[in-house]
Amino acid sequence: MAEAIRGAQIVRAYEGASTTHILYRRQCEGCRYVFPDTISVSILPHGTLAYGTCHRKSFTCPFCGEHQVVKLQG
Repeated sequence: MAEAIRGAQIVRAYEGASTTHILYRRQCEGCRYVFPDTISVSILPHGTLAYGTCHRKSFTCPFCGEHQVVKLQG
């Protein structure tokens, strides 16, 4: 089951036999600003596109300027 650990809101998740496809929006942990665009990521069980069963990506909030990290677990 896909889970947003920090910095994201999951819009849709599909768990296949070998990958988990997640569509998410970035969300600031400080001011709760949600980005309007969506990002698609595939998480493989052995880490070729992600780190193990996790996806990490950093961003800066345009509203408050705080540096954030998105962490998803599939």
